[in-house]
Amino acid sequence: MSHSLRRRAAGTALAVITVSALALTGCAGSGGDTDTDGSVTITVGGKPAATDEAGLKVFESKVEKFQEANPDITIEGSETTYDPTTFAAQVAGGTLPTVIGVPVTDIQSLISRGQVKDLSSFYESDDALKQLNPSVVANVQSPDGAYYGVPVSAFTLALIANRSVLTQAGIDPDTVSLETWDDVAEVAKTVTDKTDAAGLAQLSTKNLGGWTLTAISAAMGGLVEETEDVTTVATVDNPATADALEYLSDLRWNDDALGSNFLLDFDTAGAAIGSGQYGLMVGASEWYNQIVRKFGMTPTDFGLYPLPQASGGLGSLGGGTVAIVRADATDAEAAAAVKWTEFFYLNKFVDLDFAAEEAAASAADGAPVPRVGLPVVDEQRYADYLEAIDASINVPLDNLEVYYSATRSPDFTVVTEPAVEAQQVYALLDTVLQAVLTDENADIPTLLANAQKQAETIVNDAQAQ
Repeated sequence: MSHSLRRRAAGTALAVITVSALALTGCAGSGGDTDTDGSVTITVGGKPAATDEAGLKVFESKVEKFQEANPDITIEGSETTYDPTTFAAQVAGGTLPTVIGVPVTDIQSLISRGQVKDLSSFYESDDALKQLNPSVVANVQSPDGAYYGVPVSAFTLALIANRSVLTQAGIDPDTVSLETWDDVAEVAKTVTDKTDAAGLAQLSTKNLGGWTLTAISAAMGGLVEETEDVTTVATVDNPATADALEYLSDLRWNDDALGSNFLLDFDTAGAAIGSGQYGLMVGASEWYNQIVRKFGMTPTDFGLYPLPQASGGLGSLGGGTVAIVRADATDAEAAAAVKWTEFFYLNKFVDLDFAAEEAAASAADGAPVPRVGLPVVDEQRYADYLEAIDASINVPLDNLEVYYSATRSPDFTVVTEPAVEAQQVYALLDTVLQAVLTDENADIPTLLANAQKQAETIVNDAQAQ
């Protein structure tokens, strides 16, 4: 996913949970200090600005409650939020906070540069961390199996549908088969033929084209990067990515099922599918939270289905937000940071009375309850959580059950994003996809061969630093 969208997506998703959850979404300020008496001070980013009086009040209340329960830990907040363009300078200048939130896309690059602390010891001893969803936790592991963060929100790419548009096309959104890519093509063609809407919105700009192409490639059996031991190689020129491009080319040029805008970003596509201009879109499962709240889609119109898997498909590309600890934090600071993270993000899955109170407050603010996406905790703990917040649920979960049912299957696999310079690789693939969507005679083998050379330079240079 593009950096700008990921920052908005993370901010929206976390705000849906509670305003206080913003406390891990940023970076700035000092690190932490451990006093001789055993007390410790840690700095966190994302503190609401003074202009956000309600948000700041909630934040300060949460900090007060945390410090009452943990008198040996002092929390210092900062308003600065995570920005990849300033991250390296903050690392070099020692101005990162003790704990920050970063997009999953960036975690492997940060690990390879030694910019985050190994938290493996906490995963060995902390019961709360042991109850996290294994598919989600895999995203924060290095090639050697060490853990470098705590997942605080998660999603996979999926098929987003406007259920009303499908109904207009004579398709029952509750029984429609979207299990294969041929099924998707058939539904897209039917929507195009029988309604005023286009069948499928294909993102293609701001790195989102490369991101969704990478997801479709994985579902068709190929990766744009492969890692062995600690070395990553670019593999964008692979049969599955070629198949994905041929598939989208057929939808565009043979079926005329992609509409008329081939430079779609999230804001354009999200608003369009929300208003009934498209039937389907490949995107993040957590986008319910934005498409409904930001773009005004009727909640019952939102449909969600797992990404189809071809024979040999590797799984669904995943993403989310990870709380990480600065690399030079002391063990005491790291322990405090993990405790803080659990308090703000995971406490609702442990303290069900708190979960009910938080859900009621979120629903009163008009936020979706529960947050839609991939649960960060295991199946039983999430089921207990849903039962606890039942009175406040305002998301039509029955319409999303096909997706959630798939995520509960032991066969459901989350594919991690490219480990090295994912954003640059996505940007490169944007141009390949745009060429295919705007030129009926685009030479896919040549486009991929040229992209492969450029990707090799990007990936190799990054690892040589």
